[in-house]
Amino acid sequence: MSAVLSSPVLAMPPTAPADRGESLEVKNLALSFGGIQVLQDMNVRLRAGEITGLIGPNGAGKTSFFNCLTGLYTPQQGSIQLGERRLEGVPPTGRAALGFSRSFQHVALCPELSIVENVMIGLDRQAHAGWLDAFLPLGRGRQERAAHRAQALTALARLGIAQVAEQAPSALPPGVLRLAEIARAIAGSPRVLLLDEPAAGLNSLETAELSAALKRLRAPGLVLVVVEHDMDLIMDVCDVIHVLNSGRMLATGSPAQIQANPEVVRVYLGDDDA
Repeated sequence: MSAVLSSPVLAMPPTAPADRGESLEVKNLALSFGGIQVLQDMNVRLRAGEITGLIGPNGAGKTSFFNCLTGLYTPQQGSIQLGERRLEGVPPTGRAALGFSRSFQHVALCPELSIVENVMIGLDRQAHAGWLDAFLPLGRGRQERAAHRAQALTALARLGIAQVAEQAPSALPPGVLRLAEIARAIAGSPRVLLLDEPAAGLNSLETAELSAALKRLRAPGLVLVVVEHDMDLIMDVCDVIHVLNSGRMLATGSPAQIQANPEVVRVYLGDDDA
């Protein structure tokens, strides 16, 4: 992967949304399925301009928390608010329109499309051209497609992989595919970016390059939250870390504070001397 990423990153400023610096605030969130309590008393403020880590043992509720934020799950209690906007009753499509974007644990790129075409899929919700433009060479459709292509190339450049834009996913290593998926998530200049285990399946070199790419995404108008089991990556890129255990918030702090927290060490990080 390092050979693919060795070319210099283009100096392009991140494209920020009009509303800058808005936090995503969660209050008293609770989620259960039947008699199983998945999340309890979740209170957290996710600040724009920071990279926030969300860690915890398997089954702690991390992905369920993401699903509540994006509207896939409806919590039985609590509120979620982006800036001044309450999100109760806003479906996933509505939250996407407000600027929510996410990646998933498993890379899902279309093998028949080039990398840049895969990234352009992330801009479909912004499309205005109708179905007829897909079959006829109408001016509006051509202009919109050219604009989306330029946005996709900018997203790839921000992650340092613009040089693979025309290649097929099958020709590239897992680390590059993971960055391409993140490029798809940021192509529409989101206000909230949720990354679910972006380092899954990567080797140490690919993880280091992912870490550098994530740092380049930090921006004043972006709430960036990373769920990850790779503690080296989390401790390297995050400004703030929240630790979940059994659906409850166990601890919050800087990487140094989390590493020094005896309860976090006992429950999750483990003792290096053991």
